[in-house]
Parts: sequence; C-alpha cells; structure tokens
Amino acid sequence: MHSLANKNALVLGGTSGIGHTVATSFCQAGARVVIAGRRDASVDASAMGAEFLRCDMTSEQEVVDTLDITVSKCGLLDVLVINAGMADDEGSIESYSSESMKAVMDVNFNGAFYAFKYGPNRLKNGASVIYTGSVAGSGVTHAGAAVYAASKAGGAYLMRASAVENAPRGIRVNAVCPALIADTGMMVADDGNETAAFLSQLNAFGRMGRQDEITGIYNFLASDASTFITGQEIRVDGGMTAGIGLPTFAAIGG
Repeated sequence: MHSLANKNALVLGGTSGIGHTVATSFCQAGARVVIAGRRDASVDASAMGAEFLRCDMTSEQEVVDTLDITVSKCGLLDVLVINAGMADDEGSIESYSSESMKAVMDVNFNGAFYAFKYGPNRLKNGASVIYTGSVAGSGVTHAGAAVYAASKAGGAYLMRASAVENAPRGIRVNAVCPALIADTGMMVADDGNETAAFLSQLNAFGRMGRQDEITGIYNFLASDASTFITGQEIRVDGGMTAGIGLPTFAAIGG
C-alpha cells in the first residue's frame, strides 16, 4: 500500500460499496478522509477514522457546498474520488421510461459533471482526481444496460477532457472501470447463488472480483507513485474485456 500520509481526500459516494471500501483504505494509508453521500453514514465514517457530509449529487449546490465544507475542514484537496452512481433494471431502450432514464443520468452524469466542474478549484496543484466508471461504458455493454453504459461512457469523456484541461497544474485525472465486483450494492454477493455463478463465467478468472481487489488501484492513483498517469480508463475486470475466456467456453461445453 502506498502511503497517503498528510493527504486530504474527499470520496463522493463513499457511504457504501466500492466508495466505502476505498475510503477505508485511504484512512488506513494515512489520509485525512471525508466521505459524502445521501444516507447518513456518520457512525461508519467515525469508525473508519473519517468525517461524513451529506451530499445529494443531483444537487449542484450540495456538491459545491460539500467541496467548500471539506476544504474549510481540511484545506485544499490532494485527492478527489467521484464515485457516486446508480444502476437500474432497465430492460430494453424501447421499454425503459424516460423518467427513469433521467434519474440515472442525473446521478451518474450530471453529478459527475458538477464534481468535475467545481472540484479543480478546490484541489492543490499536483492533486489526483479518480472517477469510478465501469467497463459497461468502457469496452463492453449488454442488453438491458443502455442508459447506465451511456452515463458511464459520458463520465469517462468528462474525465478525459478534465485531464487535458487540468494538466497545466499537474493535476491528473483518471478513471477506474470495474466489472463484476461482488456485493457492491450494484452487484450480487459471490455466495454461490445462481446469478453469481453465471457472472463468474464471463471473465478469464472464472469468478467475481472482491472489493479489496479494487482498492489498490485507487490507492496507487491517489499516491505520488502515479504522477505521470492521466486521462486513462483503467479496467479492473478479471480479463472480461480482453476477450472470451475459457470459463465461458467451459460453460457451453466448448
């Protein structure tokens, strides 16, 4: 684990799933951490050694207020993690309601836009911004996930543009794009259930990933070991986007 001692970090969407696990690892690496989310996680935050702020990412003003309060508590940020997101059981594009589409885009795209828009002015020169994307918007997608994939693809291109725009200040901006990480709130637990067994066939390792297997890349990107990496979409997917793996062939008797 790379040291994050003396670094100030804000994890937007840090109250559950990957964001919570990442925030915990940042605390363990020595960072001063603030987590933000819609549900009250003050007890969890205190237990991990962080502070909590309530923030609805669909509210532009709440995103601004969260950034400003964090800076008032900690000083300018060294690390900003843009992790808040939601998924839905979409079905087909034709059958999915426009209202549901707008709700997903409001969190996943608009919320990310607000963070990319207002975050840089609250960052130190040389800081790191880490956007949580998805392989669904960076390499593959599937029927029934069109809006989610589009929202994450849009966020990935915001990330790329932000990387270019903020490079003169030495700020690097990257995306971590997970796939099939178990028990994140958007993915089932890997406990032998039928859905997990099916999903496990879709990557080269033949299993779902664990949350502790994704924190290392966030830690690396937050640390001073990654100062020449920017504008990248880094997939943590067990080889899912590399090609059709042996577990898939085995499942169909190939």
